[in-house]
Amino acid sequence: MNRLVPCLGGIIVSCLLPLAAAAQLKSMPQEFSASTVVLTNGDTIRGSLMLHNELDLLLVTMADGTVRTVPALAVRTFAVSGEIMRFDRLPPQYLNSAAFTPARVRRRWHQVQRARPFLVYAWNHDRDYATSSAPAFFERLNGGPVILLRRQQLVQRAVPWSDATMASGYMMRPAGTPYFYTDVRELLYLGTPEGTIVALRRPKRDLLAYFPAEAAQLEQYAHAHGLDFANSAELARLVDYANSLRQLTASAQ
Repeated sequence: MNRLVPCLGGIIVSCLLPLAAAAQLKSMPQEFSASTVVLTNGDTIRGSLMLHNELDLLLVTMADGTVRTVPALAVRTFAVSGEIMRFDRLPPQYLNSAAFTPARVRRRWHQVQRARPFLVYAWNHDRDYATSSAPAFFERLNGGPVILLRRQQLVQRAVPWSDATMASGYMMRPAGTPYFYTDVRELLYLGTPEGTIVALRRPKRDLLAYFPAEAAQLEQYAHAHGLDFANSAELARLVDYANSLRQLTASAQ
């Protein structure tokens, strides 16, 4: 459907915020220091980028300082690099605390240089009986022809006063004052060769249902290599394997 633009990419990592700033979390955009955006009219624009995922909207700051607002309807594909992570409210030692930082956040910290290409698909916002859809951004996680896609949502989570990390001296705050951090929830989909998407609400069940002829071999492969269907990076390997099985079957016929 869409062609991929190669570029480098980044991650989202959590940060603690005082209660007064908690309301900003739901609409917090992802920021990247560089991007390449290919428009549906054939033009290409480059610059630092803010991705408003909940609105499927890009704000691209051009080299001359002007800001270009680009909705998903006008985008064919884009790729980003150098995600700007906000740690200004976190003591450095807190970032190294495996006791508190969620595992998926730590994984993103280590994958900061990973490339992040995005594609555009028509999406019904997971309303199964919707009669209409709209263009939306999806991150591409593997090759194809069946593509593993991801959308990320910022999720506000509170850190309880009783948390062991808070009692360790990493953070000083008045007793009883709550803090919040930004975690990331992933929504996973398959992009089909026909240009449609399939929601993976329960990744293992839904992936095996999409590849019924390859399901038994997929489960064996996952078990042999210790791959978790709930881990997006490992799920991408499984989708690639399923693609290869399907292609082998097609070539043998």
